[in-house]
Amino acid sequence: MIPEQDNQSDPFYVEVLRAALRDGALRAEDRVLVVCGGVKDEASLREAGLRNFELSNIGGEMEVDVENLSYAEGSFDAVIVHSGLHHCASPHRGLLEMYRVAKRCIILFEPADNLVTRLGQKLGIGQTYEFAAVQCNRLECGGWRNTSAPNWVYRFNASEIRQTINCAAPFGPHRFRFHYRTRVPWRQLRVRRNKLPLVMAMLAAPVLRVFDAVGPVASNNMAAVIVKPDLTAEKFPWLEKSGSQWIADRGWFRGKFGPS
Repeated sequence: MIPEQDNQSDPFYVEVLRAALRDGALRAEDRVLVVCGGVKDEASLREAGLRNFELSNIGGEMEVDVENLSYAEGSFDAVIVHSGLHHCASPHRGLLEMYRVAKRCIILFEPADNLVTRLGQKLGIGQTYEFAAVQCNRLECGGWRNTSAPNWVYRFNASEIRQTINCAAPFGPHRFRFHYRTRVPWRQLRVRRNKLPLVMAMLAAPVLRVFDAVGPVASNNMAAVIVKPDLTAEKFPWLEKSGSQWIADRGWFRGKFGPS
């Protein structure tokens, strides 16, 4: 595994975007919002073939807070975040704000929670608090809500993502696709005084691809592509629309349970 430069595209990022384009979750002409974005996002989206996107970052040229997005519901066809939600005070709030302003799909790349990543924390390879990002930003930003206070690294799993989305919008079936990749945190290992974890990672790097074969169990990074239902055609049969609200369909409930 070759260490990535911050201004280069991310191969896993590009791979997931291209898969979403093939599946129809994304379209090349989509209007896309990238939250917590930077130069790596721009390079990756362009390599994947996307051009109509807006980059935002707290403290950047376009200042946007993913936990409190100012956009109206459905403002963008898709919303993407790469390694940004785990810097939030409430990662799930950020996820649901992305969902709200996306018309069709959201894509997130975040650290994965499993037994192997927890073991990596115990061995000192993985971080519990993200000191390295703050150090690499001259102790000015890169931590909790992009301040200089190191954030606790929130790690996601597929089950909680499904539950969070389905709880927030129980009106139709969502499509979920998960991708996994094992990646060495070269940047945070290089800046440490103790070089033993870096040496361990360099020795282990050639065989770490084995972890990708059992992704949810072992890979330390995940991506989730979440496609929202088209509620004009895919609403659950027990619901009907009343003005702007979804309510119980009385006919469906009578057929299921009899007169109430």
